[in-house]
Amino acid sequence: MIYIWKEFKEQSRGKGLWLSFIMLGIVSLFLLLQVQSYPVEQGFTVFLISLYEMMVLLLPLLCLFIGSFSIWQEKEQRTHLILLAKRESYRGFLFKKSLAIQVVMMGMMTLWLFVLALPMKFLFSFDVTSFLAFWTATLVLSVIFSQMGIFWGSVAANRMQIVGLNLFTWFFFLFVIDLVTLFYLPAVNYENIKLFSFLYFLNPIHALQIFLETSIGLFPINHMSRLMERLIWLPPILFMLFNLVFWTMALFEGAVRKGRKGNYP
Repeated sequence: MIYIWKEFKEQSRGKGLWLSFIMLGIVSLFLLLQVQSYPVEQGFTVFLISLYEMMVLLLPLLCLFIGSFSIWQEKEQRTHLILLAKRESYRGFLFKKSLAIQVVMMGMMTLWLFVLALPMKFLFSFDVTSFLAFWTATLVLSVIFSQMGIFWGSVAANRMQIVGLNLFTWFFFLFVIDLVTLFYLPAVNYENIKLFSFLYFLNPIHALQIFLETSIGLFPINHMSRLMERLIWLPPILFMLFNLVFWTMALFEGAVRKGRKGNYP
């Protein structure tokens, strides 16, 4: 609890988090005004998809920078050394710090989304199940990329490295993977599509997209071709959970191992 309160105070004192949420709020408002021209029944789904696509562009970058610089601040101020001197293991410190960052980010995202739900309730045909699916996808996206930021903050040697690694990660997951996928797509056939599916849905952005679209009924999976059935060979929620567990555990273990080597300023 001490770590969470400390993290909240540090983040609330900084301007970056508030400016980011103000920007998200302004973009959300414009999207809200834009989809009002749609019928009430369709407006809610269109708004959720549009808002999520906007979140995919902005939220990973925000989480990467918050996670990485939060860890870097501990290294720069050497407050972690005080904690480690009290016989707390580096793994224990990093676990509590990661948990604090995740709780603060999820709390802020939840507060913002539930405030945004109020105008949605009055303007559209509000569906609780679809909104909860959207909320879940957003939180999982936040958790995974915050953990990536924590990893980069643990292994980076200086601030410029952190900025470069964060921008590279954002660009890689949003653009490079899709370009590589398009390049290899003509070679995909019935025999190798499961391998392609595993690699494709290992990208959390793809896994969360299919989870959200199936959860709100935009992409039904009841009547698919045999090829599509082999592509989506697991329920979308399992693709999402696999990404959540795989990325958070792999990145945390990587941060623990690299951090022990003393990558400090």
